[in-house]
Amino acid sequence: MPESVTNLMNTVVYWNTIWMIILSILIFLILYFVINILLKKLDSLDEKESEKKWIQYLSKIMNKFPKWLFVAMEIYVAISFLSFPANIKYILKAVFLWIVTIFAIKVIIKCVDFSLEKFFRKDKTAKKSVETIVTVIVWSLWVFVFLTNIWVDLTPVLAWFGIAWIAVAFALQNILTDLFSSFSIILSKPFIVGDYIKIWEWSSEKIWTVKQISLKSTTIQTVQWQNVIIPNSNILATEVINYRTMKSRRQRISIWVTYDTWIKKLKFVPEIIKDIVSKQKDVDFEWCYLENMWDFSINFLMSYNILNPDYEVSLKINEKIYLELIEKFEKEWIEFAFPSQTIYVSK
Repeated sequence: MPESVTNLMNTVVYWNTIWMIILSILIFLILYFVINILLKKLDSLDEKESEKKWIQYLSKIMNKFPKWLFVAMEIYVAISFLSFPANIKYILKAVFLWIVTIFAIKVIIKCVDFSLEKFFRKDKTAKKSVETIVTVIVWSLWVFVFLTNIWVDLTPVLAWFGIAWIAVAFALQNILTDLFSSFSIILSKPFIVGDYIKIWEWSSEKIWTVKQISLKSTTIQTVQWQNVIIPNSNILATEVINYRTMKSRRQRISIWVTYDTWIKKLKFVPEIIKDIVSKQKDVDFEWCYLENMWDFSINFLMSYNILNPDYEVSLKINEKIYLELIEKFEKEWIEFAFPSQTIYVSK
């Protein structure tokens, strides 16, 4: 009986003995059940229960892949212990390489997507642009590696591609400049969507709002709700003032008074200004001095910080300071000066 079983197990079926075929089936079943158990375990993990973020992320990645991808990998690992003719081995290797590289690329893309989600939390447009570029690059590399591993000669293709790339680079010079400028904007983040910016080249304009950052251009919105599309290279070629990072607003204002003002009252002007500014909420008074003397006025320069960066808040605070200053000067009989000239005619 044992000898007959041994002879049966050593029977060759399609280039392999029966015991090798059984071993291959057992390896497949073991891999199938182990991987299924692991996937179910990852699927059942509660984000609150799992303290390690990489386990949560691994669960999200694995559950997005189709089951047939895992089954195909399990089958290949199992049949790799069997013997096949050279042409069949070649086909199996190509199929397995195709499956594994697709799996690896999907994992890479998911990892990039996860990283970009953290990097571009507020800027969804930039995230989508970078994700598209990374996806194209990764899939292009996959095609190159796959064709190389199945012994396809890519030398003529690469030579043609190099020549074509030079021609395309010259033809699309402006587009490529905008493209690389978009990378600079996305990575260095001089501004993001939602920021209030002022472009120095058009500094006479009001503050604009960034609405969208694409691979070629940036869309900004004017105070009249008009959308302006500017090439990214043009933006980087000039200075950009970003008001998002402001913690406070410094105000430096000149006050002109007439030469008719008494000297005692002139000495009292800095104290009046300091008293009015210091009592305002969210305002830090710095200093006030007599700055210079012009043809028609004596000029005081005052400086203070508005601790709230909001533009509308600063307008309200400035308005309140101006009104109180006008009221106080009226009580003290201090007159504001304006550009004028007095001519005395001698009889």
